[in-house]
Amino acid sequence: MRRLLPYLALAALLAAAPRAQAQVGPSVQTQVSFTYDTGWRSNPSPSEAVLASHTVRVGGATWLRLRFQVASLWHPGDETQGAFLRITSHQDGAVQELRTRSLQEWQLSTAYFNGDTVQLELVAPPGAGPSRVVLRNVWMGPLLYAPMSQCGATDDRVPTTDARIARTMPVQCTAWIFDDCASCMTTAGHCYANATNLDVAQFNVPLSTAQGVIQHPPPEHQYAIDDTSRQFQNGGVGNDWASFGCFPNSNTGLTPYQAQGRKRFRILPPTAPAAGDVIRVSGYGSDSNNLNWNQALQTHTGDFTLFSGSTVRYTPDTYGGNSGSPVIRSNLGEDVAIGVHTHGGCNTTAPINSNAGTASTQATWSAARAAPLGVCVPVPSVQAYCMPKVNSLGCTPLIAAIGTPRESTGAGSFTIRATNILNQTSGMLFYGYLPAAMPYQGGTMCVTSPIRRTPVQSTQGSTTGTSCSGVFAFDMGAYIASGVDASLECGAIVYAQVWSRDPNSTFGTSLTAGLRFTIGL
Repeated sequence: MRRLLPYLALAALLAAAPRAQAQVGPSVQTQVSFTYDTGWRSNPSPSEAVLASHTVRVGGATWLRLRFQVASLWHPGDETQGAFLRITSHQDGAVQELRTRSLQEWQLSTAYFNGDTVQLELVAPPGAGPSRVVLRNVWMGPLLYAPMSQCGATDDRVPTTDARIARTMPVQCTAWIFDDCASCMTTAGHCYANATNLDVAQFNVPLSTAQGVIQHPPPEHQYAIDDTSRQFQNGGVGNDWASFGCFPNSNTGLTPYQAQGRKRFRILPPTAPAAGDVIRVSGYGSDSNNLNWNQALQTHTGDFTLFSGSTVRYTPDTYGGNSGSPVIRSNLGEDVAIGVHTHGGCNTTAPINSNAGTASTQATWSAARAAPLGVCVPVPSVQAYCMPKVNSLGCTPLIAAIGTPRESTGAGSFTIRATNILNQTSGMLFYGYLPAAMPYQGGTMCVTSPIRRTPVQSTQGSTTGTSCSGVFAFDMGAYIASGVDASLECGAIVYAQVWSRDPNSTFGTSLTAGLRFTIGL
């Protein structure tokens, strides 16, 4: 629709009490019984083996999701290792791998797979002890639509892309990443009023089929939602919000914020609308006009008509499934969200009225963002990963940390050290925000570009001869506090590695393993 003229239309908008209509999409899951039991299987062989393989097909399904009754997978004491399930879509080849930890996070279920057939495999490393999996139910997807809240005679939404915005399942709503310490997510409260409503957040969602059947992204773009992080209020217009976090992806190990290019919305307080103010609403609403766009990401802009109490009102077109969309104040920047969309109220004929959302200043929502739960709690952590390069003296460089990575503690609070490296040579720390495991200078590069490098410094150690007595130490606590890199902030997940000179080795360099650390408050 054409944007309404502000102020001239405002009196009519206020005089005509708009109907409030929560804008969830339909719950699309239909459960069917499907029994399969691998029995107890071990792998005494010296190589990885597929211990069981079964084709799961539900005729007529548009997509499938598996639910297990039993999933006992052997592991060597580390729940991220050992035997695993591999699920592969026959339609598009999408693959998900689930080990003990990720199965717990996915609550004994899988990602969503396009088509009516998947292959379920139980895979075990050499020497693995017994594992068993029992499949009891399969969820299948039908074709469903949801009601509209169109502000005018035509639906003027257009397809868009936005790395920050996700579709939730099984109840189809919209959610988005915002700028708290852990870069967690928010949606409408009525979408998450029941913990079973939201299990999965999907990013980079493809268009639907020509028949309007929703399509799912590959499992590496689907995330299990942590119910312990859930906070919500389902109190009607102006008091409707939810916040939550997702576990790292079971295939990539990345959080949504990491995988989506470290993009998120800034939540700012709204102010009274002024002439020229533009609101954008982007979300996964249903669409019966263009079936390819059904429950795919669309966007529309309209007038910002009202900010009163904890309610914001505006005139972009929205449909069922738009609940939870960011209310973007476009004239301040496409990364500025002033609220969360929750209710439809527009008409296709006069009076047009307006749609409604919860303002970012709403008291309980503000309090929840300040006191996160579950995976959204900013807990500092340090963990080694990747492989070091053995140096020319046969020593294996070691990387470790002293102290705790925090945003607020400053110099001396967190030091990264490399030991067992050559003495009296030069070295430096480099870091980035995504991991790698690529061949590099005869060893392994453990950090993905773009890479930041710290100043070169001496490895010190013994002043005579050549030995592995060198020590490299970098005060990362001081570096964080200096503000030289604004991305080193609370919640940032950082990947670091120490490089030093080794004239007698391949390429003349030495490399430690990687160090992954998360910055807390």
